[in-house]
Amino acid sequence: MIKKAITAVPNVTRNIICESAQMQAILRCVKRVAPTKATVLITGETGTGKEIIAQAIHHDSPRRNGPFKIINCSAISSELIQSELFGHEIGAFTTAIRRHHGIFEQANGGTLFLDEVADMPPEAQAKFLRVLEQQEFSPLGSEEVIKVDVRVIAATNVNLKTAVNKRVFREDLYYRLNLFRIQIPPLRNRRSDIVPLALNFISELSDAYNKSITSITPEAVTYLQNADWHGNARELRNVIETAIILTEGEELGKADIAMVLENLNEPDENADMISTIFKDSDLREIENLNEPNGNLPTTPEDAKEKLWELVQTGTISEITSYITLMRYEKERSDYSKQDIAKRLQISVPTLDKYRTLAEDNT
Repeated sequence: MIKKAITAVPNVTRNIICESAQMQAILRCVKRVAPTKATVLITGETGTGKEIIAQAIHHDSPRRNGPFKIINCSAISSELIQSELFGHEIGAFTTAIRRHHGIFEQANGGTLFLDEVADMPPEAQAKFLRVLEQQEFSPLGSEEVIKVDVRVIAATNVNLKTAVNKRVFREDLYYRLNLFRIQIPPLRNRRSDIVPLALNFISELSDAYNKSITSITPEAVTYLQNADWHGNARELRNVIETAIILTEGEELGKADIAMVLENLNEPDENADMISTIFKDSDLREIENLNEPNGNLPTTPEDAKEKLWELVQTGTISEITSYITLMRYEKERSDYSKQDIAKRLQISVPTLDKYRTLAEDNT
């Protein structure tokens, strides 16, 4: 058996766990660009850890004591994104009943991470470019000019050059963002990182679910290494977490991993069944799972059954949303939303997105 890693995982820097030469090279790039003021563009498939790399750049920079703010450009409507970026004054629009400080102003003296920047509406791109170049802006409904000192790190999982050619992304903004680029390779192209990540997830998640899982079999390790992980580290974490919830033993075997992964990758032919899985009574059960000491108890049998049913019929996104909602409901009495998102290694907008998806299916 292979014991779960607690402190023995090598090369853990700023929550980045890796052994591959590709990721070691990326960490060297992080060290070099962090002390500068350069704008950074991080590219890579969904789930590769772009936000973690952005956080590493911030924490290794002279701005480490300043704010690190995140805005998900795809999670905000085109009508609101300018207000979210630059703020607004009272009366700037119908529902503007109080002054709002935009994310640029909130990030003053620190770093602003623009996630899924390719989804920024065209009308906001021109204004954003001006702010990026001049470090000043006016809130909606105001003539006041606010000067800021903000470093911008952007991320995308699409080809921005293609978006430029399709005229959905400004060419001048593309070149302004593409000053220093970090390309994160998919997990299937750096297979030496799979086992360290899996061991770390086992250690973290078995503790979180109050399980006594201490190892993974060599056969399970081989299975993990041979999987393609098109959802990258996020998919790997989801599979490990679901397997931990469902397993009865003290180690994860190949059957535990294969059962979850193969069912998650089934064609989405039963999406309509999701509404029958998420019931108000189910969510009330999850809300009551907190123990007095704040620890996460072992998932009860009925919750396991519902999760297993979802594994058989749902999509990866729906599984992720369900598990995220479970974790949020279990921990919300002891931790803030920001703390829970950090523990899950996702952003607050992503946490909100998953909760909304799960709650919409109740």
